[in-house]
Amino acid sequence: MICSDEFGPLGRAEAQVLGLGGLPLLAIPHPLAGNDAALVEAKARAIAAEVLATLTDDAERLAARHAERFLALTEKRLEGGAVCTDDVCAYDPALGAGASR
Repeated sequence: MICSDEFGPLGRAEAQVLGLGGLPLLAIPHPLAGNDAALVEAKARAIAAEVLATLTDDAERLAARHAERFLALTEKRLEGGAVCTDDVCAYDPALGAGASR
C-alpha cells in the first residue's frame, strides 16, 4: 500500500485489525494535494525503487521488514485512545490506557 507518511500509522492500525500486520506500507511525503506536477513526479521517483522491490521481493521477507513500520507511532496514538489524521483526531475512551481491547 502506498500512503502519505502522515497516514502511515492509520494504515498500520487498519492492517493489524484486518490481520495483515506485515502488509507493506510505502510512505510518500505528505501532503500530496496541492503539489505541482514536478513535485508529485519527484515524490514518486523517490519511492520508485522501493515500489519495485516490494512488487518483486519474497512475501515473508517483506512482511518481516514492514511489520514494524509505523508501529511505534500507531501504538502511542492507540494508548491514548486517539487515532489522528492531519489535524483531526478521533478519541474513544474505550481504547485508552487500561481499557480492555
